[in-house]
Amino acid sequence: MIDRHTIAFVSGANRGLGAQFVARLLARGAGKVYAASRTGHIDIDDAHVIPVTLDITDDGSVTHAARLAADTTLLVNNAGVNRQSAFLAPHALDDARAEMDVNYFGTLRMARAFAPMLMESHGTMINVLSILARVSLPAMGSLCASKAAALRLTESMCAALAPHGVRVLAALPGAIDTDMSRDFAGPKLDAAETADAILDALADDAREIYVGTMAQQLVQGLASNRAATQAQLLFPSGDA
Repeated sequence: MIDRHTIAFVSGANRGLGAQFVARLLARGAGKVYAASRTGHIDIDDAHVIPVTLDITDDGSVTHAARLAADTTLLVNNAGVNRQSAFLAPHALDDARAEMDVNYFGTLRMARAFAPMLMESHGTMINVLSILARVSLPAMGSLCASKAAALRLTESMCAALAPHGVRVLAALPGAIDTDMSRDFAGPKLDAAETADAILDALADDAREIYVGTMAQQLVQGLASNRAATQAQLLFPSGDA
């Protein structure tokens, strides 16, 4: 439940889904929202919003942000990167390193830095992943790998932090209408509606939330016939 006692910290908050998390948290009555991004700038003008400059690939930057926001009760690990890189792309290794550093190691850095305050407040952590953590698209192979690694990490966080009264939620939406999915040709989720759906999930005890028809259909397909569902994505023309 979001109320005036909620002190939220949102990474990647300057645009897209992150900016909508900030807006929807304010609309739900959050007492304070730390809005973090590499630039430290956010377009929302509200006394309850505290801009924070943050690079989640830098240990010192993360440590500084955690000290600044030591009263955080809700951490939204939203920052992410998609280089849209295939396995044999010219810069595939560089792209994979960048995606892992942000999507996996960045999430790990943030979780470790904010864990003490979340344990003290019996707070909540939301790790914004993607349905691509559960499947693979060849055109975004290294992104899928980084999101899959982050999902395994999130599961471990859930087990490690639950005894301390901290809830960890993995959010796995389909494609969202943001810059990150600009080259995706299929239907896309509205960013504000996605943020609302993820925050709504705090009302129950789910550990994972699949947002949107695409994500929900894929997870159902994986449950009923994983091999066939994955093959449809790997070999859409039936060339397996």
